[in-house]
Amino acid sequence: MNDKLEFPQPTSPKSKASKFVEDFPGQISNIIGSGKHAQTAIVYKTIGWSFFAGSVFTIILFLLAWLTDECPPIEDIKTIWSIFIPVITLALGYVFGKGRE
Repeated sequence: MNDKLEFPQPTSPKSKASKFVEDFPGQISNIIGSGKHAQTAIVYKTIGWSFFAGSVFTIILFLLAWLTDECPPIEDIKTIWSIFIPVITLALGYVFGKGRE
């Protein structure tokens, strides 16, 4: 009889999809992370890209108005931001409304 306490050796589960011992992270996992961090990272990327795209389109409209000596196209700028503001508010609502676990 052995007086030492022996713990079972952990076995790593095999992935059903890849048949490897461990799943290997892909390129997207390297960019946004994995698990819960990926959910939040995608939302922040969405917010960032929405601000970036809206700003780029607005700057392009101002440049075109400046090159053609017209007044700035306020209605067109409103139309551009009417597309991106709902996406941004939806993403912010998800971040602040999902609660703590």
